[in-house]
Amino acid sequence: MDAEVAANLLSANPDYRVLRRVAIADEHVFAENVADEPVGRLAVIDTETTGFKVEEGDRIIDLAIAVCEYGRDTGKLYRVVDRYESLEDPEAPIPPEITKLTGITNEMVGGQRIDEAGAARVMDGVGLVVCHNARFDRAFLEARLPSFVNRHFGCSHKELPWDEWGIGSSKLDYLGIKFGLFHEGHRARADVDMLIAILAQRVPGGDAGVLSVLLDSARAPSWRVHAIGLDIASKDIARARGYYWNDGKFSTPKAWWIESRDEQAEREFLAGLGCKNPRVIRQTARERYRSLAALVEAESERAALENPNPIT
Repeated sequence: MDAEVAANLLSANPDYRVLRRVAIADEHVFAENVADEPVGRLAVIDTETTGFKVEEGDRIIDLAIAVCEYGRDTGKLYRVVDRYESLEDPEAPIPPEITKLTGITNEMVGGQRIDEAGAARVMDGVGLVVCHNARFDRAFLEARLPSFVNRHFGCSHKELPWDEWGIGSSKLDYLGIKFGLFHEGHRARADVDMLIAILAQRVPGGDAGVLSVLLDSARAPSWRVHAIGLDIASKDIARARGYYWNDGKFSTPKAWWIESRDEQAEREFLAGLGCKNPRVIRQTARERYRSLAALVEAESERAALENPNPIT
């Protein structure tokens, strides 16, 4: 029996679930732009690294970029238009646990190096970078490729309402299973292709595309709210709401903080705890997922430009 026929038969039976291997060609076409809709370009990017903290010297060892064309009005994913992939020698032994996870060995990366010009070429015309953990990937991309500093970033892990859609985990492998997809290996290209395949799906139980929801989120502002002067007696209440503690390193606010899409709600919440003057940093996709130190520096630079001090 033909495999596809068998798969369709099993899919029709409620006692079975069929998973299909993700197979995204270098110039894969998801849909034709028959309405001649205005299009934009986004880059789906994943990195594999030697560890989790770029500030402690961890490095990229595997980079994959897939540039996709999408409809600006509908958010519909049309096609993959370009790619860049490279291994890179971190100039230090790859930890055994990373090799076990990714399959990337010291021998594979020996002498390999990311071509900065090649990466820049495929990024030409890209308006949004999409990662599944943008805070992680952005830090490594900016450290290795400074041209990413002023890019707009969207995060499919944080900015999509997986819980509301009845999906209990936002891990990429699990999301794939929920959409009937699977992939093998934990390499940058494999994870990029899985994420592209998910972005091309429709929202569970709805008509909107997953990518269109992410684009709406990326286009909207958010706020990083620092509860300056919050009474220590209220810290547990703030923590229960989702606030995190920042220790004040690198000239950043020493305070409890949260990222929110509703500035006024956070101001009202903090006012109820006696915190009348929180420090609020407005963020767009250009600033989101940058380190707090970078955000504070950018905010100071912006304030200096808006309110220049004349030399006397």
